[in-house]
Amino acid sequence: MNSVRKFIEWMTFHPAMEDIPRALATDYLTEFGVKGIRFGLLNSDDSILLLGQYGYPDAMAWRNRTIPSSEWQAIVSPDIQLIVSASGQEWTDDARFFVSTLRDHGVVQGYLIVEFTKPIDESKKQVISETIDNLCMPIALYLSFQIRRSPNQAISINSLGDSKDTGDAQLTARQLSILRGMVEGKTNHELATELGFSVSTVRHETMRIYQALTVSDRKEAAKKALVLGLI
Repeated sequence: MNSVRKFIEWMTFHPAMEDIPRALATDYLTEFGVKGIRFGLLNSDDSILLLGQYGYPDAMAWRNRTIPSSEWQAIVSPDIQLIVSASGQEWTDDARFFVSTLRDHGVVQGYLIVEFTKPIDESKKQVISETIDNLCMPIALYLSFQIRRSPNQAISINSLGDSKDTGDAQLTARQLSILRGMVEGKTNHELATELGFSVSTVRHETMRIYQALTVSDRKEAAKKALVLGLI
């Protein structure tokens, strides 16, 4: 979880899209032997906007390119075919690729694919899966605040620096600790145990956080925290 916390702190600097897979591969997943990472978001017509990749020679040529569904779904690669099959599996049969989903309000908005230098042993898969899925949570939050969809549902990316949604955001140290836990996806019970508060205290402070940030739920609070650089 320390790597997730450090990653969240790094995300508050509002990195460029192409820097996200680079940071994951070179700083946060180095122990697992990563060969390459790519991620993108789906349009309503199943075309995909490739936001960034690292570890591949054609990375810059494909950045911000929208690939029609007929083109990307026809790619003969185990990771792509795993997505197309909609089997619910995260690992390819050769254990060299891991596919994680990027979600907004529980709905799949895109994918992050990690390729490893060699097949991953079965005993290590769970740790790697949990690490990548946990890292994808702040990425999904970050993207959901930047995504703007036109009337035809094509995706474009906003600049967080241009956001006028600032809010009051006058939070105490206790509230900031709870807010950080929210971004990490922790429950009230987990936060109470970790921070040494009662569950009722966490609930009360959560409501105060919502009021200070002018939001109504955890998802919006986490987005606002990333935008304002509060964590």
